[in-house]
Amino acid sequence: MLRNILSAILLRKKTISTLLLMIILLGVISYLTFPKEEMPEIDLKTVAVIIKYDGMSANEIEKLIVEPIERELMALKDLDEIISISKDNIASFMVSFKLDTENDSLAKLVRNTISDANDKLPREMEIIEVKEYDSSMFSRIYIGLYGNVPYEVLLKAANSYKDSLEKIGNVTEVDIKGEREEIIKITLDPTLLQKYKINISDVYNALKSYNNIVPAGALTDDNADFSVKIPGLYQNYRQIKNLPINANDNFTLSLGDIAEVKRSYDRSKNTVIVNGQPALSLEVSRKSGTNVLDTYKFVKNVLKENDGKFHPLIKTVIVDDESTEIKQRIESSENTVITAVILVMIIVIAALGIRSGLIVGLSIPTTYLFSILILDYMGMTYNLMTVFGLILAVGLLVDGPIVITEFARAEQERGVRRRDSYINSSYNMFWPIIASALTTIAAFFPLLFWPEMLGQWLRVIPLTVIVVLSTSLIVTLIFLPAMGSMIERKTSQMSNENIRRDNIFINTYENLLSKAITKPITVLIMTLITFTAVIMLYSKFNSGVIFFPNDKAATARVEVMARGNLSPTETGSYITEVSNIINANPYVGNYVANTISRNRIWLFDDSPTDIVGRVWLDLVPIDQRPDSDILLSDIQKDLNKLNGFQARIKGNTYSSSIIGPKDIEIEVTAKDKRLINQVAQIVRDELIKFEGVKDVEIKYPVTGIEWLYDIDRKETSKYDVSVQSIGAIINLATTGTKIGTIRPADTDKELDIKLYLPDDLRTLDEVKNIFINTNRGPLPISEFVTQKPKNKIFSIGKKNAERILIVDANTKNGFNTAENIDKIRTWLSEANIPIEANVKLVGEAEDSEGSLIFVFSAFGTALLLMFIILISLFNNFYHTFLILFSIALSTTGIFVGLIILQMPFSGVMTGLGIVACTGIVVNNNIILIDSYRKIRKNESDKMKSILLAAKSRIRPIFLTTVTTVFGLLPSALQISVDVFDRTLSYKSPETYFVQPLAWAIVFGLSFATVATLFVTPSLLALPDRLKSIFTRKNINSATKVLSSETL
Repeated sequence: MLRNILSAILLRKKTISTLLLMIILLGVISYLTFPKEEMPEIDLKTVAVIIKYDGMSANEIEKLIVEPIERELMALKDLDEIISISKDNIASFMVSFKLDTENDSLAKLVRNTISDANDKLPREMEIIEVKEYDSSMFSRIYIGLYGNVPYEVLLKAANSYKDSLEKIGNVTEVDIKGEREEIIKITLDPTLLQKYKINISDVYNALKSYNNIVPAGALTDDNADFSVKIPGLYQNYRQIKNLPINANDNFTLSLGDIAEVKRSYDRSKNTVIVNGQPALSLEVSRKSGTNVLDTYKFVKNVLKENDGKFHPLIKTVIVDDESTEIKQRIESSENTVITAVILVMIIVIAALGIRSGLIVGLSIPTTYLFSILILDYMGMTYNLMTVFGLILAVGLLVDGPIVITEFARAEQERGVRRRDSYINSSYNMFWPIIASALTTIAAFFPLLFWPEMLGQWLRVIPLTVIVVLSTSLIVTLIFLPAMGSMIERKTSQMSNENIRRDNIFINTYENLLSKAITKPITVLIMTLITFTAVIMLYSKFNSGVIFFPNDKAATARVEVMARGNLSPTETGSYITEVSNIINANPYVGNYVANTISRNRIWLFDDSPTDIVGRVWLDLVPIDQRPDSDILLSDIQKDLNKLNGFQARIKGNTYSSSIIGPKDIEIEVTAKDKRLINQVAQIVRDELIKFEGVKDVEIKYPVTGIEWLYDIDRKETSKYDVSVQSIGAIINLATTGTKIGTIRPADTDKELDIKLYLPDDLRTLDEVKNIFINTNRGPLPISEFVTQKPKNKIFSIGKKNAERILIVDANTKNGFNTAENIDKIRTWLSEANIPIEANVKLVGEAEDSEGSLIFVFSAFGTALLLMFIILISLFNNFYHTFLILFSIALSTTGIFVGLIILQMPFSGVMTGLGIVACTGIVVNNNIILIDSYRKIRKNESDKMKSILLAAKSRIRPIFLTTVTTVFGLLPSALQISVDVFDRTLSYKSPETYFVQPLAWAIVFGLSFATVATLFVTPSLLALPDRLKSIFTRKNINSATKVLSSETL
């Protein structure tokens, strides 16, 4: 029945051809319209909450807001963890739920939970944001805006760019960094105040009282109602200047007589430097679910359209251009696939001829286009994980088409018609190819359930492979035979030259195998000795384990760190010094540097707690500079020469974006803040002792000094002075005080009216000399307040309602992170840590441990699934065991490769290489054993059956190995071929990530091919050999018994 169905399908050549052309056309369209991004978007199941309560310190925020809300949130279903940060005036929460939660309205759930606790919270607090985040929040576009123009011109241009960029549908918001607030600035002159005997409180009260809406009621007569209005708000800053402060006889003292009133810009809270010039920067946030490359394209179009429009000297530059990196990495990875396909086609053409080679070679891009069509229909995006899946599938795709074509060719050589040869091939190889595909899918299937956030990224790879394998079945069993029956040379046209004969290679293999299968026990012993020896050698000479391969950076960032009470001017000077170093390096392209305010609200930030500035920089093209590791190390040496603060440079690599800021992270939590500090110091002191560890630090909250002004309430009551008025005057003498707002006619924005003292009088010593009005005349502030310093914590971090500190470190060059983590884990298990504190490894260590546990369980599940499929196909335990045994032999080759190359085992990429290699090896063994079983039905001699089966499979097995190895060898050697530009590059950044995967398949498959061609056939002969040995022993024993009885 199966044969009839296949015949009916394959005979409809026009229908098959039409479907094939449709799939190719739709696949091309899907490829061109596929949303492209660097990483797949994932749902973080995380809600950020920001609450504001003005006038509160970090400690007060913790007690009044954070603790009550934490108690309510901790009771939520499917809650994973709560991270809270208490700062002056601000409470921030990151509420993370389990990734498998079915609740689709997490933000609403959190908001309602907080609302239900309103009776336990201050009424004055304000909820600023309750928002659910996804991974698109990590994707921001950084634009530098600079030029030798007045600040006003630059700011006007920045606002115009902001308005234009926010009209893009893919953009949510644009934030201007380095912007100074435009204000009406009133600067009092103390000399004139003394001359006219006016104190500061007189001026303050006058300004406050004149800028109010004054209700005046309404007038009613018999005809109508009339509202009465008394203008009280300032209309322009000239009115403020003419404001009467004091009137005496014929003289009225106005504000302009004792102060300078002007429209100006407030002090900048942030310093921005672009390519060595003072500047502004724009941070563009992308909308979730939108195409990254399209967003960059729209943004660049806006920049291009407005270039020179505002001023010929104003320039814009995008740094850390994600779109360029995505294009380069995807194009490089695509070229890897294209190069592999071309090499496969060349080898297959050389082995099978032009027509057969084209049939096999074209089946690969056809499968890819079919797969892209399916992936696009599933709503996935085209990202690096998708491309890695396509690269991984190269070796898996070759086997089926080669087997079908090779079988059909053999049939033709026996005189079977071309059409019938492909029908026979599809029929005879149907179940072996189905079983091969299912076992490979079974190997990848458990990886779809990779847990945690990391799993949401990585599971795209096995999903892509499974889709490719599924579409490959249709192409291999339906489209390829149909095309082959049309394209391949007719049987009648095949001359003697076209018929392949045994060559010296086949004859040599046959001679060697005939000897091997007569000594299966020897082969088995040698195999086990080799396997054991390799494992023992690897355990002694391995290069350790890494989670992800370390790739090379094309961009980098510098983090500037300092502690203490730092003014914007100080942090600005720090960022300027760093910029000078960056600017002097000839291998740095564009860069944007800016200071960071400590009261920023950003929960998903892996930056140091004492960060005060950051520099984003591009490196010049790879062919114009040294290796990025060497270059960044040289820059770091220059940064180390800075005094008074620290600066640390780090490359923006693909692996660093996944595994975190530092190699080693240890989390310390406890309710007691004294205990947590003690335990963190114990951990830090121990880490410093480790030989392979560097950069050990405790990420303490940033601390400093604050000045307290204790008010003597008895004195304020005695002199009828309000606490609010004292606070306002002190505020005026320090940062300046806001009087009100004004909306000038030439702008649609309200401007703050701020009252200041001159800069030289805005000091702590001068504050106490300011006079304030009392019921007994003006008195100095010092009569009512006592000034004293106090230690201050700028932020308080907590996890699940406990105080948290992180102790982190990096691995020294020449040492292995995994070994360091193992030593730390051992120490933690033996250390005498107080039971009230909890200490655990997090970051890469936590991810790698969890991933390792999952990988072992997934491998066990895969073996079970493969066992079920194989036992269903063969109904023979021994044959099933032989195929599963071949998996162990393939891993032997991978370990040999790791020893030879002295390459660390990558938990992700080498692991995926093992799975891919497993799929290919199992496929070869299934078809070999299936061929043996079919030959055995008509051949009584078992040894001859084994030889015929192995001989019939050597070409497709050897061809599969050669094509796969040569297809992936450029990636293993880190050679990138740009097929379209016809250029060759070596060690491009992308190749570092694919290299462990490629070498794993190259070594594993090469070793496993030898095992498949010699060990598997020998083990097929093993049962009969053992049977003959035991039978001979029984005969000898019986003979001895009979002889003794006769005697």
